[in-house]
Amino acid sequence: VLFCSCTSVKMMPSLATWLSSQLGIFQTRASLDMVAACAGLPYGLSEAVRLLQETERPVLVVCGEKFSDKIGTVRTSRMIFADGAAAMVLAPAPPGAPSDIEVYQTYASGPVSEVDSIIWPNPEFDNNITVFGPEVRALAKRYLSQMIDEMRELPNTEGGAGSLLDAVDLIVPHQANKTMVIHLAKGAGVGSDRLYFNIGSVGNTSSASIPIAIHDAVQERVINRPMRIFAPGFGAGAVAGYVVMRLDPSVVA
Repeated sequence: VLFCSCTSVKMMPSLATWLSSQLGIFQTRASLDMVAACAGLPYGLSEAVRLLQETERPVLVVCGEKFSDKIGTVRTSRMIFADGAAAMVLAPAPPGAPSDIEVYQTYASGPVSEVDSIIWPNPEFDNNITVFGPEVRALAKRYLSQMIDEMRELPNTEGGAGSLLDAVDLIVPHQANKTMVIHLAKGAGVGSDRLYFNIGSVGNTSSASIPIAIHDAVQERVINRPMRIFAPGFGAGAVAGYVVMRLDPSVVA
């Protein structure tokens, strides 16, 4: 059981071990929390794949955030964040079957100004979250451009012409700022028609934003058949990552 969150106040025992017991799973190979902010899903799925290779047993990846008691009254922060949670179960593929998780990549780096681009708690603002917009934008631009460039260098997994980026049916990015992401993607040569957003109705739920957006895309029938999804995440702490996965809407509850 992997629990991805940047808003947990329960450090010991971890939320993952607590959740394991609540679900009646009294012994696991590993139950642990991961703090990767808005890159929570790529980090969680990457670790889940590694655990699958060791154990060949299902892995539960939960992404959950509660910002409502941490954002205070600072308007520029309060209008962005929301509470939310979602989960995925990864299980071993049958012998000889291709993996649904085709590519996964994670990063962590950056100058101090980007690493500290979102601070919680911040004593200068009653220990509420503080967002430094220009630094966050610089971080998102750097990582999103890097991820798209890497996708252009990877071969088409279907064996056809073009790159892996050409083979992607839909891009479901971390739901941080729609205008900013569209602008950055356009600068990297990716049109807005390939991007899915639900931030207008859901807000920024950090680690939970990508899986909630995938769920909503299925509900809205944007994902109406098995598709190849490119899911890039980037955020506070100068972390980022992406997953390319095949998703069948029939398994989304």
